[in-house]
Amino acid sequence: MTPSTVRFAFVAFVLLTGAMVTNIFVFQPPARQFARVAPDTHTSTDAAGWSARQAAPASGAPAGSMVAPIETGAVKPMPVTTDRSDLVRAVQRELKAKGYETGAVDGVAGLVTRGAIMAYESDQDLPLTAEPQQGLLQHLVLGSADFEAADARARAVPGPEAESVIRAVQRAFRQLGYMTTLPDGRLNEQTRRAIRKFERDRKLKETGRISGELLARLATVAGDALQDARS
Repeated sequence: MTPSTVRFAFVAFVLLTGAMVTNIFVFQPPARQFARVAPDTHTSTDAAGWSARQAAPASGAPAGSMVAPIETGAVKPMPVTTDRSDLVRAVQRELKAKGYETGAVDGVAGLVTRGAIMAYESDQDLPLTAEPQQGLLQHLVLGSADFEAADARARAVPGPEAESVIRAVQRAFRQLGYMTTLPDGRLNEQTRRAIRKFERDRKLKETGRISGELLARLATVAGDALQDARS
């Protein structure tokens, strides 16, 4: 072998060796090679460490640290209250603010409060219920509700609570001599005439409808006749 051939072979060997060393230690460092090792090649302790490292946040938090859940700022809806007295009290306040006599704002749907509800329902052409309801409160506050204005036929057939109040008023009027017919729970023309006459006699505003003020006055002169309708 000639000297030139030997030199060429030596130079080629050096270059090839340098390229291999450069590829191993520069382009593929040991840390990158170890990162390719699957977790199942380690012991259970190493596997846990592997999971912790994989779960570590990219922001540089220490391996194995817990990442707090993201707050979205969503507000949970408030639970619907089961305390009926809160609803009654709110209805009483709104009725009083509109000039209807409800008696005390105490959260109790007494006879005067139910009379005030009927007066409001009558003025707004709503079905007569005499009941403090969420829809009524919505109507008081916003001027709208889920129920529609009642026609004449619907007003002539009041709900059970309203019937009870009307019947009590009719009993009181019979006792006082304003009516002679038996109580039927219907707000008919004879009952309206009796209401107007009672209002005139007591120097009240003549309305011909049941109201809290009417019930309060009747309670002072014929309280025993109203007893069955009290809550």
